[in-house]
Amino acid sequence: MAKRKLETFADYNRALKNKYGIGEYESYKPWLRVQDVTSKGVRSQIPGIKSKRKHHFMSLIETELFYLAEFSDSVVDIREQFPLLPINFSIKIAKSLDIKHPAHPVSKEPIIITTDLLLTRKINNVIVYEAFSVKPEDDSGDHRVIEKVEIERLWWELLGVKFHYYTGNHVTAIQSKNIKWATHSIRSDIPTFSDDYISASLQFVPIGKVFIKDICNDFIKYLEIKPENALELLRSLIGYRYVSVNLCRQLERDDIIEIYSKANFDLGIAHGNS
Repeated sequence: MAKRKLETFADYNRALKNKYGIGEYESYKPWLRVQDVTSKGVRSQIPGIKSKRKHHFMSLIETELFYLAEFSDSVVDIREQFPLLPINFSIKIAKSLDIKHPAHPVSKEPIIITTDLLLTRKINNVIVYEAFSVKPEDDSGDHRVIEKVEIERLWWELLGVKFHYYTGNHVTAIQSKNIKWATHSIRSDIPTFSDDYISASLQFVPIGKVFIKDICNDFIKYLEIKPENALELLRSLIGYRYVSVNLCRQLERDDIIEIYSKANFDLGIAHGNS
C-alpha cells in the first residue's frame, strides 16, 4: 500500500475518516504503518495471534516488547502506534510543561503524537490499560526524546492509565527471540497439530532439563511423525503455552531445554497443572 501523507490537520482528519487509530482487536488500524514513515530502526509487520491482524513496528525494540506482551496471559489486545487524540490535549500538556510540541518539518503544523504500544489487560475479569513508550537505551539521554516522552507520560497519567518507558535489556532480548521462535508456525501458514497430537505429545515431555533431541526422538518414535515435524511440534507446545520453559536460554541455538511445567490436556482444553 502507498505511503500516506500526514502533514496537516486536513491529513489528520482524512486519516480519522478512514478509521486510522480507531478500533480494537482485529478492527484496529495503527495511526502509522511501516510504509508511512522513514525509520532508523528495523521495521516489521507481524501477524498477531490474539488480534488476528498484522501489527506494524518501527524498530527491533518495539518488536521485542510486542512478543513479550502478547505471550502474557493477561494481555488480550495490543494497539501499536496509538494516536494521542484530540491533538488539542497534547498541545495543552506541552504548553503546561513549557515544552515545544512536536511539529512536522515541512508544514510546521503540530503532529499527532503516538504511543508505541497500548496494551489491554484482563486482570480478575477487569479490563485495564497500560501504555508503553519504547526507545533504545541509547536514546534515554537525548533531551528532546525525554521531553516528548514527558508529554506522553502526563497524557496517560491524566487519563488514569499506567505509563511505562521501556528500553529492554539482554535478558528481554533473549526471551523475545525465544517467543518468536516458538510461535513461528502459529503465525505462518504452516499447518498446526491436532488436539490428539498435542494431547499425546505431552506425555513425552519430561519436567526439568532435557536434551531437545531426546524429546524430538520420542515424538518420532511414539507418535510416528516425520523427523522434520518433531521440532515444530515442540515449538508449538511452547508457543501455545502447553509447556512452560525457561525463556532465558537461547532455545534456537541450545541443545538443552529447561521445562518448568506442562498442561493437562483433556478433550482439547488445556488446564494448567500448577
